[in-house]
Amino acid sequence: MEAGPYEVTIDRRVFVTMRDGVRIALTVYLPDAPGAGPFPTIVESVPYRKDDDCFARDYTTYTYLAQRGFAGVRIDVRGTGASTGILEDEYLESEQQDNIEVLDWVARQPWSNGRVGMWGISWGGFSALQTAMLRPAGLEAIVAMHATHDRFACDVHYVGGSLHASEQGDWPPTMVTSNALPPDPDIFGEGWEEEWKSRLDSTPPWTLEWLRHQKRDDYWEHGSPATDYSAIECPTLLIGGWLDGYVDGILALAENLECPTRTIVGPWGHHRPATGEPGPTLDHLELMTRWFGHHLRDDDNGVMEIPALTAFIRTTPPYDDTEAAGYWRAEPAWPLAHRSLDLDLGDLDFSTTTWSGPQWVGSHAPGWDRSGIRSKDGSADDAASMMFDTSPLDEEVEIFGTPVAHLNLSTDQPFGLVCVRLLTVAPDGSSHLITRGSRNLAFPDDLSSPVRPEPGLPIDVEVPIQATSAVLQQGTRIRIAISGADFPLVWPPPGRFRLTIDPARSTLILPLANADAEERALDLPPAVPYPD
Repeated sequence: MEAGPYEVTIDRRVFVTMRDGVRIALTVYLPDAPGAGPFPTIVESVPYRKDDDCFARDYTTYTYLAQRGFAGVRIDVRGTGASTGILEDEYLESEQQDNIEVLDWVARQPWSNGRVGMWGISWGGFSALQTAMLRPAGLEAIVAMHATHDRFACDVHYVGGSLHASEQGDWPPTMVTSNALPPDPDIFGEGWEEEWKSRLDSTPPWTLEWLRHQKRDDYWEHGSPATDYSAIECPTLLIGGWLDGYVDGILALAENLECPTRTIVGPWGHHRPATGEPGPTLDHLELMTRWFGHHLRDDDNGVMEIPALTAFIRTTPPYDDTEAAGYWRAEPAWPLAHRSLDLDLGDLDFSTTTWSGPQWVGSHAPGWDRSGIRSKDGSADDAASMMFDTSPLDEEVEIFGTPVAHLNLSTDQPFGLVCVRLLTVAPDGSSHLITRGSRNLAFPDDLSSPVRPEPGLPIDVEVPIQATSAVLQQGTRIRIAISGADFPLVWPPPGRFRLTIDPARSTLILPLANADAEERALDLPPAVPYPD
């Protein structure tokens, strides 16, 4: 039975001491309902400062949940905000153990019914998945948005085995700056200045450690659900976006998790679904309330009747900056039954079979998470690439899933890179990026075992391309643009090189929607304005 609405009480000065003496800072949001508890609790663990930078956003989220009968606990990860300690890197074992100790503390509070959920977007989604893998007592459901299955291949560090260039100039400096700020003296209390100076002196630059691990190894496998999908047993709601860099992770989790799972993929980028761009948006708080209500207090609210996959189908490239054309569709299972369009590059019209520059190819769509696929005309990049075009389409084609390029190629140096961009070409000749992928040629087989390519020796390389939804209209053409650069997304190899493709031995496989796919009426909560 659903509860509420309630008034809300907020305590921003809650601290829990960990096994090693580190003091983890919490903000606790409680339903103000004497005699109505105890309540299920929803926990979020992130390094984004709860007392200033994220307070308005947190307030909206947790007052919404508390009004509906959930206690909320917002954690400042050790070494951030009002917590003590040093944040030495992402997703450390110490962080996950801290989460477990906080969950144990929650279960012992008089306002808690002992049933706990975790949720989060990006880091918080990672944290929920990683904590669930450890199966702590009381953790009964999670919601993970914009998170990943593979920290090496699908995160902000490396892409296709190459350094993730644009994110290295954005994400680590942002965190270094944030961690250089002092804790709020009013929240932290006595000793805040000493804690701040310790943090300034001891917090390392994370990028240096990432650069020491340039292949998928134990460092990256830690905290990657792909190493053991079966470890996650609690019901899991997954939410992603076609323009988000983690959409491959969301779909891999949807395919491989063995626990009760539901998945939603919208048109937006790395945003909260209620404020996602481009729209249409989705009221994720209402959906979370239903998910946790069912799994943490046995509400009979029909949330498990949601289809296995609910996806927004994008129908009209180019894609508008604010509102995507298309519709929502339900799929009873993921992945879909195999159906594909196989394009042999040798059968297409092509411009050239060699590439030796320039390095600025990719610059018309420089972003990765919020705007990378929302690009304007890409013809300039195409002209500096090897272009392979179909004839105008005789009928509509719906791409739905993960394209894969199987390429036979060679490089004239003991290094190289191949980047594949999938585009649609309008009758007026303008091209619009649908999705992209790349592969460092030092990783022809897998991302764990680098092997230098032998100059001039042809090799077969498989290039997975980021999953997408795109309905290509009759009369348009499909373009595969291949180059040795996708900058500033991908860091270039150490020198100039010439890339040569054998079209007769190269194929692009495009996954297609089910033959009977059609728009279906769905029970999705309407969007409302929340702070992003």
